[in-house]
Amino acid sequence: MEAHWKILANKMPLQSLPVLGFFSNYPVEKFYSSNEFFLICGTSDNQWAYLCGENPEDLTMVLQQFSFATLYFANVEDWMIPALTQNHRVAWKLITHRFYLPDNVIITNPSLQHCKLSVALAEAIFEMSAYKDYTSIGYLKDRINKDISTGIWANGKLVGWGLTHDDSSLGFLNVLPDWQGKGLGESILKALILQKRELHLPVFVNIEPHNVQSLRLIEKLGFVFDRQVSWLKLA
Repeated sequence: MEAHWKILANKMPLQSLPVLGFFSNYPVEKFYSSNEFFLICGTSDNQWAYLCGENPEDLTMVLQQFSFATLYFANVEDWMIPALTQNHRVAWKLITHRFYLPDNVIITNPSLQHCKLSVALAEAIFEMSAYKDYTSIGYLKDRINKDISTGIWANGKLVGWGLTHDDSSLGFLNVLPDWQGKGLGESILKALILQKRELHLPVFVNIEPHNVQSLRLIEKLGFVFDRQVSWLKLA
């Protein structure tokens, strides 16, 4: 099974970025395929069904095999939604734009000092997060344990931080209001990118379309737009 889904994923290197990222952190629990379309499940905060492929007929075949064993879906492109909602409604949807950083883009060292986050900071980060509806303290602890992270301190206080989502995309980039506009966001993002590159891992992000400040930052650093994707919970 592992060899089969990885062969399929490697045929779609950009579409499968989050799939390969997620299942480098969490074990495969279920796998279904039709031709070169596949659905693969694993559990982080919830059991997520990751979709990957390009053919609507194959998506329909895979969903019939899957029988909606979980209602949480990731890596969902707009054309997939009608098949997912034929017999279900959307309870919530998080829309993002995915960007990736080409390997030939040069990233200089961050201008500010930073160091890895500790699990003890998860509760504080959660309380300051704008995404409480989509995360939890346990999820943040898991991400700090399993992947890269970085923070910037001033006078002993954490004033900016970044870590990764469960698909290994860079995320949770946050700078406290009093410290915005001082280059912290760029330093944090550079630190995360360089950590990923030291591990020879791809660098990608998912950003909500209205987050203009983050979009400007990643475009400045050389990220390239790939596609719009969503996370869905069905009911």
